[in-house]
Amino acid sequence: MAVDVGDMMVGKTELQRTADAAALAATRQLGHIYEGMTYTAQQSYDVTGDTPMIQNAAIDVAVQNRAAGTNIVINPADIQIGTWDQARDPRFVVTTSHPNAVYVKARKDDTANGPITTFFARIFGVGSVGVSAQATAALTGESTSGPGGLPIPIGIPTRWFQNPSFCDSGINFYPPCNKEPCATSEGCAGYHTYEDSPSSASFIKDVIMPGIPTGAYEAPPTTAGQTEFNFTGGTLSALMNPPDYPFISLFDAMKVRNDGVTDLDEDSNTWTAKVIVYESDSCANPNQALTVAGYTTIVITNVVGSPNPRVEGKVLCENVQWGRGGGGSYGTMGSIPGLVQ
Repeated sequence: MAVDVGDMMVGKTELQRTADAAALAATRQLGHIYEGMTYTAQQSYDVTGDTPMIQNAAIDVAVQNRAAGTNIVINPADIQIGTWDQARDPRFVVTTSHPNAVYVKARKDDTANGPITTFFARIFGVGSVGVSAQATAALTGESTSGPGGLPIPIGIPTRWFQNPSFCDSGINFYPPCNKEPCATSEGCAGYHTYEDSPSSASFIKDVIMPGIPTGAYEAPPTTAGQTEFNFTGGTLSALMNPPDYPFISLFDAMKVRNDGVTDLDEDSNTWTAKVIVYESDSCANPNQALTVAGYTTIVITNVVGSPNPRVEGKVLCENVQWGRGGGGSYGTMGSIPGLVQ
């Protein structure tokens, strides 16, 4: 019995590796499909027409793996496409509308690949044993940003995302709030100088904002949970006032480019950009070094200078951008998946 159970457990372990690889391959194919879409197209995406392509990605990878001496063939019926939500019960739901996950079941039983033949259990009338393994991979929050991938020195606190209706909600980035409770007209955001220190409004005004459009200044690569950015605090009026109007100049230069998130909003009058999310329960502009908690995508819709300066925008949700997942859920997902179950 020990020999048969051991053989069965080895086969199940090999099946699990196969299911894991197949789920990741299928979900990576899904992520690749999203990479070629605009934000608008992503929101209305129905996977029905692409289902065979995604299933074939899982099948092609699985058959290159062996379990209990057999190359594994996965039935299309054992590949399901849907959405994954860690906070939901059930976490995986089958749907064709805007999916972000793929579930795969790998078998060695009477349904597919044949059951595992026993050595000694047949004495007791058990000549074979069916085993299976399941895996789900999903597109999750981005966990990294590359060089230049954060073209605006703004972050949004995690507090903003505690509101379930944050998707596509309007948010002010200027004037910043400097003390809780913040007024409705004040921004829920923090200004930073990336990893440069000391952090100051003058450095943003004189180095970062004029340097980003020309390439003279490049945002550093970051990793969620590891990288720290230095925040400025203060009112930052130098960014909005004459004669330079640095924020307006940056907005005018970048709104036709949408660097890092090309074709996301398809509007040359707005600027779409990826920004960091930092851990904070306050909307007030912090004045300290804070760890990057994750990333989100914003659309800046309007920048107005003195005498009543303001920066208006919104936070986008459910958009997929090229990058590795595994980070926090702040509306922007990476197209490179991870195993979630």
